[in-house]
Amino acid sequence: MIKQTLKLIVILAAFILTPRILAQDNTSVKFTFPKGHVIDFLLLKRKANSGPALNEYARAAIAEARALGYKGLGGFNIPRNPIQSNIHPETLIFGSWPGNFADRQQALKDLLAAVPTLYAKRLDVWSAFFMINYEITEDITFEVDRGKIQVLTSYWKDDTDKFATFKTAFLKKVNQYGGSVKLNLSNPQSPFGYTYTPDFTTLTEWNTQEEFDAFLKSSRLMDISGVKQINQFYLEPPAPTS
Repeated sequence: MIKQTLKLIVILAAFILTPRILAQDNTSVKFTFPKGHVIDFLLLKRKANSGPALNEYARAAIAEARALGYKGLGGFNIPRNPIQSNIHPETLIFGSWPGNFADRQQALKDLLAAVPTLYAKRLDVWSAFFMINYEITEDITFEVDRGKIQVLTSYWKDDTDKFATFKTAFLKKVNQYGGSVKLNLSNPQSPFGYTYTPDFTTLTEWNTQEEFDAFLKSSRLMDISGVKQINQFYLEPPAPTS
């Protein structure tokens, strides 16, 4: 399954995403999210025996998406069971569209006009397809270490004031237990039919599994009365290119 997931990323990179990872070697991977763009977070789970459908999806969508300004920004595998979640995607892939949310919505309309079967073709390939859009108002660059533990955590709020207190306490606890915050994002949108809009998403990095386990044990004791839902995944950078 992991080999299939890695192959999926390679195929998507070649046909659709054209990854723009800034730097990559045997020890680290660096990503950039450019100012003045909307970033797609795609959480995907591929169907078995969907190779021909994936090729067809790429063939139908590649030129149109690129013409509209889409660029791939790389991503992660999600090979391990979720830490806390009711879903288990296989990959997290980043993509970039120029402009703001309104521009992103128009680009989707234009893509659908050019490829009316876009949604159906996606369902031929993926059994899970969650899309989160974030407006990037300043350049964001972050780097992850292949030898460390990366964790993506997303929270949905239930009470605004309590959630704000929880978020502050959560980030303080990450620092307390030796974690490093690589990315914080909020205020997402999702297109109709793909809604997945956590109120706060953070990517943290940990020196060891033991370090993260200690944090996780403590974080589960926090007051979650202002929290509605959590999804939390181990991430794994793709293998370095030769």
